[in-house]
Amino acid sequence: MKRLIFAIVMMATMLTACSDTKSTNTIISGRLVGCNVDTVYLERISDTFESPTPIASKALSDNGSFSFEFNIKEGTSPRFYRLTFKDKSRPVTLVVAPGDNIKIESAGNIFLNYQVEGSEESALIAEFCHNYFSAADELANIAENKLYKSGNNQLLQREAYNNAQEAMKTQVRFVGTHQDKLAALFAMRHRVAEQYIPQLDGQGINLAHYKSVLEGIKKSYPDSPYIAIIEHYIADSEAFNKLAENIEVVSYPDLDLQDTASKRHKLSELDGKVTLLYFWTALNPMCNNLNAELKELYDSYHDKGFEIYHVSIDNDSLLWMRASTEQKLPWPSLFAGGDLRVVELYNLVEVPTTYIIDREGNLKEVEPKIESIRKEVKQAI
Repeated sequence: MKRLIFAIVMMATMLTACSDTKSTNTIISGRLVGCNVDTVYLERISDTFESPTPIASKALSDNGSFSFEFNIKEGTSPRFYRLTFKDKSRPVTLVVAPGDNIKIESAGNIFLNYQVEGSEESALIAEFCHNYFSAADELANIAENKLYKSGNNQLLQREAYNNAQEAMKTQVRFVGTHQDKLAALFAMRHRVAEQYIPQLDGQGINLAHYKSVLEGIKKSYPDSPYIAIIEHYIADSEAFNKLAENIEVVSYPDLDLQDTASKRHKLSELDGKVTLLYFWTALNPMCNNLNAELKELYDSYHDKGFEIYHVSIDNDSLLWMRASTEQKLPWPSLFAGGDLRVVELYNLVEVPTTYIIDREGNLKEVEPKIESIRKEVKQAI
């Protein structure tokens, strides 16, 4: 009798172990028509958002349909997957849980038109992408100088700024509405608007949003591996902010940037001289006008110890290099590009922005007009 009870217990234990590893059939299918793709690739995005893992590929049928079937262990927390294509179409990101039956339909441009059924999280990502990237694509068009070629620089700048703001508003609204969803984590990771308009960094998604989403996901998906990723990001950001605060113990934050010949220049190398620290962009006509006006001031006072530390925050290095070369600037022009550290250290909210650093290293912001700059330089010299 004891042996029988022991055997029953062992069998129950084995059955429990087997059930713990049971996998569930999961399906991702759809139909893509009017596009230039013939094959769909399914990838799983790693839990650390690094290199994706290829799973399978499917050729589209004659009517544009495809279907992936694969197993996911029961009880597994939802993960990010994506469908990719060999053409220039952006990937379609999905949140997949065990047993899901997700369907994707699209006609024409896949990314801009796709719709999702069978996954609330994936449908939310589609909603975000349609709204956010419509504004982001307008920014890309502007960056390609379609308006710049017409010579209307002011219109170019205004259109870029407005589109960047609209993209950021879309992102913030979405995250604020879906704080307990993985779709919010997907949305927060995009920085398209800030890449084009660095002055807007910090005005959109910030640490407060990450902390709210962290608490929401802990409630919705307590076993999610993404919780640790968010916690790590928050810890790193807080450490960086603390480091930036500590930099204030010096008279001014130092910079180390490259010129058009890839030679590095440190701002601190100009200690003991009167230095104009000037943040500009080639897209702003006011900046380019000030460049021309500064040449005379530079010629007059350079021999007396006047220097210009000229920092471009253009995202397009070719645009910056071309403008610097065409304007024949007599001082080194340096490139910050998408370095958000520079924007944060000097709290840049607009360009042009100008500072005077005197011989003692005291930093003073001045109005970015030639009359104001000349007055400060004459006093400091």
